[in-house]
Amino acid sequence: MRLAVFVCLLLLSVLPATAADTTRPLELGPAQLGMRANQLRFSALPANTKMVCGWDAEKPPGVEKTPLMMVGAMVTAKVDRCALFQDDGKNNWTPRPTQVGGVPTELWFLTIEDEAGTQRIFQIVGRQDPDKFPGTYAFLADRWGPPVQKVPYFVRWLNGTNEGQMKESEDGVMIWLFDTKLHALMESRMPRGKTKK
Repeated sequence: MRLAVFVCLLLLSVLPATAADTTRPLELGPAQLGMRANQLRFSALPANTKMVCGWDAEKPPGVEKTPLMMVGAMVTAKVDRCALFQDDGKNNWTPRPTQVGGVPTELWFLTIEDEAGTQRIFQIVGRQDPDKFPGTYAFLADRWGPPVQKVPYFVRWLNGTNEGQMKESEDGVMIWLFDTKLHALMESRMPRGKTKK
């Protein structure tokens, strides 16, 4: 994810809510926030599909073309990036899109090692082609309920410690889901700058 998009996500997450939290679960595709990464890895995925993460010692052919590896502070925070891949029938593995509201969507799963040493999914990022915003918003609002915030090109949902966001950008339609407690755990592990005397 580009740094600018990540910074935008953090800034937007502190905008004030204008309505009550939704009572519907915020979920996207086969994963849920807070679930153990291995729950997704060993779930009933479609045929010729597997979850691959940056830290995996062995990766199938073709996966190396996809940016899974985390660097710098994210490694220090014990964050990993995963995605679902499919075999094209020739043992060449490429990212497998998931249908969200009938639209093929690239999904990425960020995991963090919790206090017990278990990798848990704390962020799900989806990307769709441009011009899908109205249809996908209608689908998510029907599924998740009314948003707490809606302005042109940006929508936000809350459910307890889970937050969902949707934004139209130059990269296409971006969808984020994140667990605020696990996100705070990641931030607590980030290196701090030296204090000036």
